[in-house]
Amino acid sequence: MKINNRSLVILFSFLLLSLLPSIDYYFLGMYNEKRGFQVATLVLSLIFIPKIKLDKRHYLFLVLVTLLALLSVTLSENKLQAILNFLHITMLVNIINLGFTLQKNIKKTILLLFFSNLFVVCYSLLNYSFFSLQQTQPYPDAILYGFYNIRFFNQFQIVCIPFIVYFIQHKELSRVASILLTLNIFLLLLSGARGAILASLVMFAFGSYYQLISKKQLLKILKCSFISLILFSIYFLHHKDPEVINYVVRTSSSLRVEIWGDLLSQLTLSNIFIGNGPGIYFSEEYGYSHPHNSVLQILYNWGGIITILVLILLFKLFKLSIRYTKSNNIPEFNMSFLSLQGLLTYSLVSGVIVMPIPQTFIFVLVGVLLSYLPLSLKLNSNYYKNITIYSSLCVVYMFFVVISYNCLDSDPYGPNFWSNGQISFSQCNITLFKDL
Repeated sequence: MKINNRSLVILFSFLLLSLLPSIDYYFLGMYNEKRGFQVATLVLSLIFIPKIKLDKRHYLFLVLVTLLALLSVTLSENKLQAILNFLHITMLVNIINLGFTLQKNIKKTILLLFFSNLFVVCYSLLNYSFFSLQQTQPYPDAILYGFYNIRFFNQFQIVCIPFIVYFIQHKELSRVASILLTLNIFLLLLSGARGAILASLVMFAFGSYYQLISKKQLLKILKCSFISLILFSIYFLHHKDPEVINYVVRTSSSLRVEIWGDLLSQLTLSNIFIGNGPGIYFSEEYGYSHPHNSVLQILYNWGGIITILVLILLFKLFKLSIRYTKSNNIPEFNMSFLSLQGLLTYSLVSGVIVMPIPQTFIFVLVGVLLSYLPLSLKLNSNYYKNITIYSSLCVVYMFFVVISYNCLDSDPYGPNFWSNGQISFSQCNITLFKDL
């Protein structure tokens, strides 16, 4: 099988399994099944996808960041949580290679996301029809398909919306794309997804300003948004449920501001530089294992040095991408850029960098962008010579994944790697780990 086809099959399998009906309800719960599918995707990518060749400067930079991360892990008070998340991030960085190899299949990849979104939206409408037939009051958690939490559904929407816009001017799929975009915006309103709505607005404004979205597409987006507002008004008037409007226009921060304040209060001069260890943050007061803000999460877990380096890399990537779009009008690149920008914006108020699907697509989309940019990046054709190293890393990673599920804290600090949040050696049922 060709490398680019291999990448598409891995990504397709991940989405197919993650979107199986009721997969989150009958087995491990919340999003743990999706995490399991993600782990399999990361392992397959490391073994079967070739790696980008790095020049000496970028290789040394990667080594520096790895050493800083390992220092954070070494000094962490929760070694199991830190080691697991360090390995997981290492595997995620590798998945940039999968995105890089998708360029030749980018149109098929966009179709995959388009029809995946079409499936979950249609299934959601089917759920709503059951409420109508039974003449019972609907509620968002029961309507929106495929995700234990409606915010996880919203995160998937942000991944897909730019690729729906991509088909608005398509000869055969333009009508379907317009209807699908309208329904997605309607479901954003229905679910009270203020962060996702804000991310969409920023995404469309960004795309319009840098001409990633054409004027015709922008007018269509505005038209679809207007129709969505009408649909939402009809929904509200039909069900006459004041809780719907109260939920959408609520003025509270849903504890976001309080959690951010809690995180900042825990920072010290020592850990602000090297962090407390990847995945370590949790709030005892509010019961969360991530702060719903990507910058603060990286700062607390990895430290200020790595946070600055990550922000510099993203700034450089965005700068190069904007420069590229000024001389190249490639819709596939533009929409991939918008999807990444939307996810990163949404990550400032939601757990995008924690949840399996959006977390995976952040790195895949980075790889897609790198495959277009004029950086003279090439794949290493002899990557199989390191197969022993890759296989060993996979075995170690899988070992920590498996034991971690049996080392969950009984307190409901969630979500983080697993939906229950914190894990530690002291929680393991294995005697060997009790004293670690």
